[in-house]
Amino acid sequence: MAQEGRQLATKVLFYQSLIAIVLTFIFTLYYGKYSGISALYGGLICVLPGMVYAYLAFKYAGASQNRLVVRSFNKGSKVKFIFTIVLFVMAYKWSNLQPLALLISYVVTLMAQWPIIIFMSRVSR
Repeated sequence: MAQEGRQLATKVLFYQSLIAIVLTFIFTLYYGKYSGISALYGGLICVLPGMVYAYLAFKYAGASQNRLVVRSFNKGSKVKFIFTIVLFVMAYKWSNLQPLALLISYVVTLMAQWPIIIFMSRVSR
């Protein structure tokens, strides 16, 4: 079961990364270099904490380690939240930041996880 969770998390993060890259290219082409970089930051702010969460959440497996599994999920969600805040603060310190590009990229990349999960669960049946 944990192996399936790891595989799904890896696929979701892969497709979220692709979406962030596509958004980066779109913003760069239509709105310029700084919008593209801001969109890239938005995607990274979504994907990097997701990677940390996936690592921590699926660190333990098995019924005998039930307590460790619960702790790792809790720790993973807390670390993800704090890491996301830190990355947003760091991004907003950049003087050429385009906030709209950053936020759009972040939200689209974040929200993409649900259709990806639904699609992956239907494909795996």
